[in-house]
Formats: sequence, structure tokens, C-alpha cells
Amino acid sequence: MANPKPSLRDMALAPSLAFRTRTITVPEWKTKVTVREPSGDAWVKFREFLTPPELPEGEEPVKLTAAQEFMRNKDADVILFIDVLLDEDGNRVFSDDDSQIVREIYGPVHKRLLSAALALGVDQDQAEKK
Repeated sequence: MANPKPSLRDMALAPSLAFRTRTITVPEWKTKVTVREPSGDAWVKFREFLTPPELPEGEEPVKLTAAQEFMRNKDADVILFIDVLLDEDGNRVFSDDDSQIVREIYGPVHKRLLSAALALGVDQDQAEKK
């Protein structure tokens, strides 16, 4: 007897099918990893992190140095990165509690993986407009 076809409802409610994913070979790690497009929750945290606090009227925001801007952007990337890296079972590798340790080691390999995950969120129409 053939396996029954999953219902549309079951597929729509399956967490593993809610995001586009991509498997990528990481030569530096000598393995393949899976990334997904960022979740809505991660985007909210990312935007909240990058949004400067409201200042009293007439007060100007402090201009960041190049080093401060780099660190801020790296920390913002980590918010998204810990959301997009998946294990073999499709579960997140990192929790939000891991952000500090990931910040300490975040580098070019992590950035490339995040870039691949972000590209999954660009639909064909948006890509053609660019």
C-alpha cells in the first residue's frame, strides 16, 4: 500500500516546511550545513537592536566611530545568524542564549552563511528588479 499523500493542512503547519532552506558546503569546516531564511522573530530582534533610542527633542544622536559601527553591525548579524543555522534534523543549532559566544567567534565563514540565508528571502520578482 502506498504512503498517503500529506494533507495541505499538515504541510502548511509543519515547522520544517515554513522556511526556504539551502545546504551549503563549508570547506573551512570540512562539512555541509543547512541554512534557512530568517524568521520573523529574528527580523524583529534585528530591527530593534539597530533602532537607536528616541532622544529628547533637540538632542542629536551620537555619531559612531568606524569601529563602533563595525561592532554594532557584527552584533546585529549574530542575531540573524543564530536563527538561520540548522542541524541535520532541521533544528536551530544555536539558541538566543548563545549570542555572546557566537559574537566572540563570528567571522567571514559565518558572514557567508548568513548572506546565503538572507538570499533565500529574496523572491524572484525582487531579484529581477535589482
